[in-house]
Amino acid sequence: MKDYDDLDFFGDEETDSEKNKNKKSEELEKILKLEEEAKYNFDAENLEEIINFYFDNYEFEKALSYVNVLLDIYPYSTDAWHKKALILDSLGKFSEAIEYFEKAILLDPTDKEIYINKGITLDNLEKYDQALSCFLKAVEMDPYNPDALFNMGLTYEKLEKFTEAAECFESVLKINSEHKDAYYELGYCFDFLDMLTESINAYDEHLKYSPLNYTAWYNRGIVLNRTGKFLKAIESYEMCLALRSNFPSAWYNCGNAYASVGRLHKAIECYLKSLELKKDDPFTLHNLGNAYEELGNFEMAISYFSEAIKADHYNYESYYGRGNCYFNFGSYDKAIEDFNSAIILCKDYSEIWYLKADAEHALGKIDDAVKSYSMVVKLDDKNYDAWYDYGCALFDAKNLTLSMKAFDKAIKLNPQWHEPYYEKAKIYFMKENTESGIEMVEKAFELNPSDRFEYDLENDWKKLLQFLVNR
Repeated sequence: MKDYDDLDFFGDEETDSEKNKNKKSEELEKILKLEEEAKYNFDAENLEEIINFYFDNYEFEKALSYVNVLLDIYPYSTDAWHKKALILDSLGKFSEAIEYFEKAILLDPTDKEIYINKGITLDNLEKYDQALSCFLKAVEMDPYNPDALFNMGLTYEKLEKFTEAAECFESVLKINSEHKDAYYELGYCFDFLDMLTESINAYDEHLKYSPLNYTAWYNRGIVLNRTGKFLKAIESYEMCLALRSNFPSAWYNCGNAYASVGRLHKAIECYLKSLELKKDDPFTLHNLGNAYEELGNFEMAISYFSEAIKADHYNYESYYGRGNCYFNFGSYDKAIEDFNSAIILCKDYSEIWYLKADAEHALGKIDDAVKSYSMVVKLDDKNYDAWYDYGCALFDAKNLTLSMKAFDKAIKLNPQWHEPYYEKAKIYFMKENTESGIEMVEKAFELNPSDRFEYDLENDWKKLLQFLVNR
């Protein structure tokens, strides 16, 4: 993992660059002389120096050719077999590398470094159980070997065994309390284990040693966001972006944090930055739609939700968001069309059914509204508002018996709510059960005294009915 701590913003970059060039030139000159000598004098030390030079400079094919020469001369050299395995690993030839690690182990079964490097290659091959066996073998030889413990932790992470991984990284830190990468990985594990405070603390420790690691600032922001500390999350994302401005995910999540604290214009700025770097990203387009919707700018919201749908036809939330905007515009037919599309993709989300029912009710499609409300209360049977609206739709459909049951359910879920009592009063009056109707009106007045007015049933009958009809 890159942490960019080697960047020096205050040094003389030109001088440092010249020094590095001169040093590399001297090394290359020396290696070329050694290569010339190697044609006539197969000296092991010289060959090893040549191999190491090319290996360290990522010229693995050249390193491989010289290690083969070394092995022809010294076929029982453990270090040579080990080096060949490392070179093959660097070339991505992992299966071949394993073969040479095993040859090295045959020559020296007590060398823990060979087991560690073999484990890393097995990890590259996604043979995680075999990799763990190698790391455990190294730990048996040296219980305080930080490399074995650290790499074992990385393999446990890939197996999503985050508890075991965290234990490995904690063991590393007991050996070396300044192991910056162990703090980083520990932060990652604690995040997955929902140990969010511990995760933040681990990232903080890592950043003491690697303050220029933009991914650590980013991950820290993610965890802070999960804890609801949105302003601190924003600070962390902005540190990340100061170090790496072309990081679309950081702009996106920074936008989410701004949206969470209601700073929607800043959120929009961040989302637009993210889109510059990652064009047509459906999540960013969707969240732009959300932000504009919250600002009441439904035209812009519809535009971005439409772009999000073009980018991802299977995101039900974008259909739902656009449908909600159409609903707010009073374009109920378009809203219903979007809600139907959303339901095809996600039929178990009660809120979609609820808005669909409201739109159908507004258009006078009472039978459709009744069916949709029935789905809402099926999916969310504790929603007293939905039971109330279901009752109203049933009332409009002239199904007074089921309507009464729906209002009873709303009252059971929220006994202090007065509105269902008024609706029940209407039903009783329609059934010519005046006594029960008056009882319901009085109960509603009791719960909401501000509605009360004096009436005489014989003389104010029309006044009372008008009051109920107007509700």
